Amino acid sequence: MSRSIVAPFPRHVAGNPYCDLLYRRLQAIGVHVEPEAEMSVSWLLHNRSRVAVLHIHWPEFYYRGRGGAATLRGVAGFLTCLGVARALGYRIVWTIHNALPHEPHPADRLVRWILMRIARTTVHSPAARLALPSGGGLPAVVPHGNYIGCYPDTIERDEARRRLGLGLGDRVFLSFGQVRDYKGLANLVQAFRAIDDRHLKLVIAGRATVAADAEAVRSLSVGDPRISLHLRFVPDDEVQVFFNAADLVVLPYREVLTSGAAILALSFGLPLVVPRLGCLEDIDVGAAISYDPADPDGLPRALETARLIDPAPLAACARAAGIALDWDGIARAYRELYGLGPQERVAKRVREHARLSA
Repeated sequence: MSRSIVAPFPRHVAGNPYCDLLYRRLQAIGVHVEPEAEMSVSWLLHNRSRVAVLHIHWPEFYYRGRGGAATLRGVAGFLTCLGVARALGYRIVWTIHNALPHEPHPADRLVRWILMRIARTTVHSPAARLALPSGGGLPAVVPHGNYIGCYPDTIERDEARRRLGLGLGDRVFLSFGQVRDYKGLANLVQAFRAIDDRHLKLVIAGRATVAADAEAVRSLSVGDPRISLHLRFVPDDEVQVFFNAADLVVLPYREVLTSGAAILALSFGLPLVVPRLGCLEDIDVGAAISYDPADPDGLPRALETARLIDPAPLAACARAAGIALDWDGIARAYRELYGLGPQERVAKRVREHARLSA
């Protein structure tokens, strides 16, 4: 029988390797991870003697439905599971990737309010902690690990630019990730178009979750050949093409707590242009050009700075910042947060399970 300690919710997310990287490293340092956990009362009852921790990442995955009625039923079921888990003595950990889902439902605030009070919570940076509403315990800060080695990185800059139809002498801005309204891409296109420089290029790559968001970006980009749109899912083996072709990554979010796209940029050694919001506020100043999102001229000025600056020193800082986000230290921090401690505590828990199962 599998002897697990931590049940992740979820264990894997398509298109985002965060959970895979975290739990792989946790297992490497001796934390047993349940491969297939289920958010249900029956699963919680059946596994209470061998699983110590429930680690939740995106709680909305477990209650959001198609339509308001389905979501409300999902919320009732999810909160019931949390209550049962507490009664059975599970330790609940919540990594807060987003303060609220990007397209929030009224029930999200209730779920957040409850989780903040019953779970051990974590965020990815000190600024993200300050951005959360008050209430509940103060979250621990456990950084978001890097994506170095997670994607192929064998294509040289010249070849990457050739594939995207970019000139070797161009200054290339990249905005990468899902195309969604809160990411501020409309503002980016408008600010970019106001800059008169034929050697400045903007590449936007990523799939839109709502067709209207893609259409808005397309319509704003019409007539400017310097803007290259790749509004589609980008397979893992193509990620390197976009990042290795770019000089800087621009993420003009209107709201954000954690940005995997920012970590991906640092992992490829690319400096950033970002608003001072959430975790983005804590990026090494040497690796980013930041601006005040409340200032209407903030993004245009930041783009102008990015157009003129030598990106090489920023790129070196970005690479160093990415390397510093090592998964080993992150896994050890989570092991302590789980209350499992060093390897001998894990072994003790496994022995306890064996005794109970005998």
